[in-house]
Amino acid sequence: MERIKQECLKYFKSNKGYKRLFEKIREKYRMLGYLGGSIKLDNLTPEEQDALSGFFKRDFYNKKSATIKIENFLKALENTRFSGVDFEGVLMEYFDEKIISKKEEQNRLEREKEKFFSEILSCFSGTKAKEWLEYVLDKKENAYKLIIQKYERDKLGLKNSLLLTGEALNRLSFDINNTERLAIFSSNISKNPHTFDFDRDEGKLLLYGISYFLKEEYPENAQKRAELLYRAGIIDDEVSNYTIVSGLLAYKDGKLHEGWEGFYKNSEPMQLSLYNLSKIDKIIAPERVVYIFENPTVFSEILERTKGKKIALICTYGQIKLASIILLDKLMDNVYKIYYSGDFDPEGLLIADKLIQRYGDKITLWRYGIDDYKTIISNKKISPQRLKKLSNLKTKELIALAEEIQKTGLAAYQELLIEKYLNDIGTVREN
Repeated sequence: MERIKQECLKYFKSNKGYKRLFEKIREKYRMLGYLGGSIKLDNLTPEEQDALSGFFKRDFYNKKSATIKIENFLKALENTRFSGVDFEGVLMEYFDEKIISKKEEQNRLEREKEKFFSEILSCFSGTKAKEWLEYVLDKKENAYKLIIQKYERDKLGLKNSLLLTGEALNRLSFDINNTERLAIFSSNISKNPHTFDFDRDEGKLLLYGISYFLKEEYPENAQKRAELLYRAGIIDDEVSNYTIVSGLLAYKDGKLHEGWEGFYKNSEPMQLSLYNLSKIDKIIAPERVVYIFENPTVFSEILERTKGKKIALICTYGQIKLASIILLDKLMDNVYKIYYSGDFDPEGLLIADKLIQRYGDKITLWRYGIDDYKTIISNKKISPQRLKKLSNLKTKELIALAEEIQKTGLAAYQELLIEKYLNDIGTVREN
């Protein structure tokens, strides 16, 4: 039978008219896992017409295409001198490969994938890293798409990335009072300060892992990313992330910080970076009341006109940066009330909403109602794209204000409330 198989193989390989036919049979075999079904040959060449006519003893010369049942092909083969030949064997030797079905191939690939990830999981038995990766692979959520894309592209690279990310997740403190700089954290794990940069897969995987444990969405911008890292015990971008304050004092190791004390005594504004904030343990407002302004012009005017009175003021500069969050976290236990007022636009309302969601009753909305808005409404239109941001609000009072702003489509700005702010501050101090 081996001689017949070799003669059969030689016959089909020597005739170019059978080449496409065999390719189609192989394709169908891979799809079904057995010899069956039908194939179609379009735009028949003269060689193919001649080969098919001779093999099937039918006229294919006037046909442009042919649909052939593989069952009929095998029957026709039995009527030749190759009767009884193992055609599966012929087919595989024709292409010089073991032809496996797509289902078999998929099963093999799945077994390989399962083994690959099992080996990685075994490195992190009983740890946060294992919990996260098992969740990702089981639910096909979180970092799943990133992981599978890299698996198909670079398995060894993915293994290294996951091992580094797993070690990083297991080392995180998830404690805002026990923080470490990202570059130092990265160096301690990989001896490379840039391993967890956010344009690298390791950085993205780390963020996905932290998001999982903090039950947050993957951060969509640098500010949310910095906050997420901070909650995990990591500080990033220490210098450019800052907030402006006045009238606050700070302590380090139980001692009053001399730098803060100097700015306080002179009633001067102080720019605080994450680096500055990482050096202190406690922040106080001596009168236990703090006023937060979104608008830097209003902050500066209030500071100038209350100079010497040591009013505790914070300026967010149009957004709540991580530095402002850390400042407020350290301050919160040492104040009675924090008043917030911002511009009447989507960004201002979102800052207010974020503060209330984080600090609850400690935050009081100040001159920030519908009546205040109507009093100072401007002609400045808010774009539809910006107005859409208002749908993200969670605070009832702010939702009502947002509905009014959406009706008019106009912004209003803090500058026109300065006199009322000053009057309110005076009243609060008298009480």
